[in-house]
Amino acid sequence: MEEFIQYLGNRVFVKPDLLFYEPEIIHEALELTLKDVNYHFDHVSMEDLVKRIINNQNELAIFLYRFGSTIHSIDSSSKSLNAIHFLMKDLCSCEIYYSNQIGEGFYIVHGTGTVIGSRNKIGKGFKIYQNCTIGHRNETAKGNIINDDVICYAGVKIIGENVIGKNAIIGANTVVTKNIPNHKVVYGNPLNIKDLEKETNLV
Repeated sequence: MEEFIQYLGNRVFVKPDLLFYEPEIIHEALELTLKDVNYHFDHVSMEDLVKRIINNQNELAIFLYRFGSTIHSIDSSSKSLNAIHFLMKDLCSCEIYYSNQIGEGFYIVHGTGTVIGSRNKIGKGFKIYQNCTIGHRNETAKGNIINDDVICYAGVKIIGENVIGKNAIIGANTVVTKNIPNHKVVYGNPLNIKDLEKETNLV
């Protein structure tokens, strides 16, 4: 992993500061990423995780978010944050801002084109697919609150200051601009809200 971190540091034009290379920070980010992955796939070991990260599988984007978030909690002005943000866009084609609070079990599936803007509060077990956007309407908005075990399929847009209930499933290409209760499936335009056990065909 040390060699891979050196590779990442050399890939950016504006070089990161020393926090980028701090072994304790790297280890903490890896541990957080492993918890994310094991929430959904408990058979994945740390060795497996490192292989997936260095081969740019789904886990690389998760690691880069956890890496940046860990550094952000230490020094929000660190040059490493710009470097990691560049790497996330360059290598994973997604953007996830470090001011988000995202619980254990965060998992990105084919994250190309996905943007999670700033100041969102996201619970445990959040799974998100490609070309999704989670954002707010203006620079002063608080962002969205997404509760535990929510799934956003490809192309979902959650815009505003919405509260998404736990265990909600949001179907592909759905635009959400209002609160969603717990244990619901939402899909379509105009928005349909159904009980979870009654609707399963959403991908």
